[in-house]
Amino acid sequence: MSTPAGPGTPPPPPPYPPTPPRTDPPRWAWWVGGIAIPLVGILVTVAFGGKDSGPVAAPAPGTVDSATQPASPSPSGMPSSKEPEPPAPSDEAPSASASASASPEADLTAPDGYAKALSTMWGLAPVPCTQHEQQLIDLDDGTSRTEDENNGAVQEPGGAELLYWPDTCTGLGDYQLRALPNTRVGLLRVDAPKSFDSCRAAAGTGFGALALSERNDREDRGFVEGAALCSVTDKGTVAMAVIEHISGDAVDDVSVSGPLYVWAATP
Repeated sequence: MSTPAGPGTPPPPPPYPPTPPRTDPPRWAWWVGGIAIPLVGILVTVAFGGKDSGPVAAPAPGTVDSATQPASPSPSGMPSSKEPEPPAPSDEAPSASASASASPEADLTAPDGYAKALSTMWGLAPVPCTQHEQQLIDLDDGTSRTEDENNGAVQEPGGAELLYWPDTCTGLGDYQLRALPNTRVGLLRVDAPKSFDSCRAAAGTGFGALALSERNDREDRGFVEGAALCSVTDKGTVAMAVIEHISGDAVDDVSVSGPLYVWAATP
């Protein structure tokens, strides 16, 4: 039992409040948590990281699919993913068959009294002079034949208009070309119109002997590619033998070839 305080004695201090119960986790819980948390992190890494296929190598330059490449800008400035399409062929382009037809410079119109022009080929093809051959060409149809060479003399003309024969037979190119006697043959120059009327007129000008191996002589006479030999044959046919190709020189005898257009007289 406490003794009452005397007069002048201070009262005793109030008692301390009671200590609340301890709420911190026990020491063993911290120890278990320090082990469990890292262990859970390792398990999660193994479970989800094990499916990773590893780092992906960067694609080599030029191997990226073209679909992933940025589209090049179109002429209007907008990107386009399509290459420009080639233009459609024009309907006005010349066909191969048109270029293989008669020369565009030739007017093959047939006048009254003549049939539609027929087209064939003609040519001069010399042989070595040691074979003693000369060539005769019939401009009615372009056919040629050979006979024994006799210094330019013809044994049997047989309707031919041209003679191609070796002049001296020295081993060099020395073939000569001339119109046969009593024929109407002339040269239609390269700048003259290629037509029935101009060809018939040129046929009356005559065609004397020409050494085809002499290029200067050929050019002076106008016997060049693009010109033509014209004739009114013994059958009344008008023939135009175009000189399309010339080959050979002073050593090799000259060959000539080209188209032949024939207007046959109608009864």
